[in-house]
Order: sequence, then structure tokens, then C-alpha cells
Amino acid sequence: MQNPEVLDTPATRLTGMELADGWFVEELLACGRASSDSSGGTYSVSYRVRKGNSVAFLKALDLDSVIKDEGDDDFIGSINRATQAFGDEKTLNELCAKSRMRQVVTILGHGDVKVDKKPEDHMPRVAYLILELADGGDVRNHVARISNDDYAKKFSYLKDVVLGIGQLHSEGISHQDLKPSNVMVFFLAGAKIGDLGRAAVQGYGKSAFEQCIVAGDFSYAPPEQLYGHIPTEWIDRRQRADIYQLGSLVAFLLFGVTVNNIIKELLPPVVGPKHWFPEEGGESSYNQALPYLESAFFEGLQKYKTALPTWAAEKVVSLITQCSHPDYSKRGAKQILGKGDQLGLGLNRFVSALENLRTEAKKQAILQAKRQEKV
Repeated sequence: MQNPEVLDTPATRLTGMELADGWFVEELLACGRASSDSSGGTYSVSYRVRKGNSVAFLKALDLDSVIKDEGDDDFIGSINRATQAFGDEKTLNELCAKSRMRQVVTILGHGDVKVDKKPEDHMPRVAYLILELADGGDVRNHVARISNDDYAKKFSYLKDVVLGIGQLHSEGISHQDLKPSNVMVFFLAGAKIGDLGRAAVQGYGKSAFEQCIVAGDFSYAPPEQLYGHIPTEWIDRRQRADIYQLGSLVAFLLFGVTVNNIIKELLPPVVGPKHWFPEEGGESSYNQALPYLESAFFEGLQKYKTALPTWAAEKVVSLITQCSHPDYSKRGAKQILGKGDQLGLGLNRFVSALENLRTEAKKQAILQAKRQEKV
């Protein structure tokens, strides 16, 4: 395995240390750095750790990288955001564990450790979280697999993600950064949602990224956020943004592209958001662009559905449409839309739809095996 390129900071020098709670830091992992396409910096370093026969994932806060980031004009704001986000993530993970959220990655411990200081270091004490380590990696490893058996696994993982979103929403938590790298695969427990570093809590209002229109990765942000449109109600602003990202996850697993990719391919640049079209976009409001967004969305789905087997195509398109409609007011299970927000988004309907697709995929795999036996 090629070692990831990282800055030399205290948070990157934990390998070989034994922590106070008995965990031994084995290896630096190639994940955890901030994406260049994200809103603000998620400054962390990741490790594999071991205690006895147990293996886990350690996420270390890299404050020195925040301090040394010369590209950030808001120096104090960056430090405050990084420390608050890390603290919020610890608190939210503990809440999820206490609430027994089975489809959310479980926190196993937390603490801090002092590292031998070099002259150029600013903060030799490193805070860390210890979380479940996914033995199947993240869900990106499964994109290219397209046998009926693989479709069954994909639909099963997607069902687990819906369950995880429902568990978070039931506690008033919006994930805000749901994407393939944050969906972890466990061989026995299925898929679980990880990384609550961008999450917000309803009624709290002080989350580190609460004031960011796009709290997570711009590549998966819903269109209203990319146009700077801020819905008033929590369910519209946060929960419907979560299920937009869910629909994008469905598209990514089954088509290999995100919903934003699908729309961008067919959207006239002149009405597009500036983030997509830096030279031509940015002149239209969300409401002005909405008819064009919808047209590109529906035309693109019809194009991409041809990649799916006939038994799945229409049902998958329906699911993505209900989750990722460009008009946020039209996101949610079609059976409950227009009946009042008190009914929620109908995530249980999505669970049923995905379970039916998983069952059908298993059936198709059996039929395919029987046909091959006859050849």
C-alpha cells in the first residue's frame, strides 16, 4: 500500500503510540483529508488502531494543519470551526450510540494524546475519536459490480442507508454530507452511515457548519443550495437535502454518476449555478432555473436508466425522482407528498421499495443460474 502524502504535524505522528485507553496506533490511512470541493476544511488524519483482537478507526484532529493553512482568510473562524465540529461530532456519535442507531457507525472511545514537539509544531496535544472500522471499506468499492447478485447487495446497502437516515432524522439530526465515501460497508452488519462532522441538529442552531448554505461536499449538494436559496423550514432546508443526497447515492451506485452529473450534462450553462459553470453561470436564481433543472433531470434519468436491467429500471428511476427532484418541495415518498410535513418524508416507503428490489435481484440471480445450468 502506498503511503498517503501528508504534512508533518503532530496529528500525523501517532503511528506506534499506545493510547491511554489501551489502543495501539498501527497505521496511517489514506483518508480523512479535506476535499478541495468541500465547504470549509475538515482537518483530520485517519489511522487503524488495535486493542487485543479488536481493530478500529481513529480520527485525529489536525489543528496544526488549520494553523498552517495560508489559503484561509478567516484564521480564527477556521480554528473555531475545526474544534467545534470535532467536539460536535463526538457528542453526536455518543448520542447515536446511546440511541442504538444500528445503521450509523458506532463510536468506541475518544481522548487526546501528547506528541513529542518539534520546533515547527504549534499544538503537540492531539484530540481523537475511535470508531468502528468497516471491514468492507466504503461503498465506492461496489460501483462497478453489475451482476444480479451485486444488484442485490447494492439495494441492500441502500436500504441500510435509508434506515440510517431515518435513525438520524428521528433524533433531529441532519447529516448534510451523505456521499459514497461516508457510507461504510460491514460484512456482517451491512452498510452504515459515517462521518457526522458536518451534521446539524434541529433547534440547536450552533453547529459548526449551520450557517453554511452548502455544509458538505459541493459535488453532492442539492441545486437550491448551489443557487444560494435557503428554505425556511428545517424539513426543507436540511432533511430534504439529505434525501437529495440519498438519491444521488442511488444514482452513483447504479449508474456510476451523481444526480448533479446527470443534470449538469444537459443543463444550459447560462442558467446553471456558478459553481458548475464559472464563466457562464451564476446569473439565474434557483426559481428561474428550476424548469431547466427539471428538464435536464428527467431527460438524463431516461438516458441512464437504459444501463439497468428491465426489471429494475422504472422502479429505480421512480426512487431517484422521489428523493432527488430538483424542486425540493417535491422530495419525499409520493404517497405522502402534499399531506403535511408532520408525516415526514416517508422513508419507510423507500425501505420497502429497496427491499422489493433486493428480493427481485435475488430472484433474477437464481433464474440466471438455472438458465446457465441448461446451457
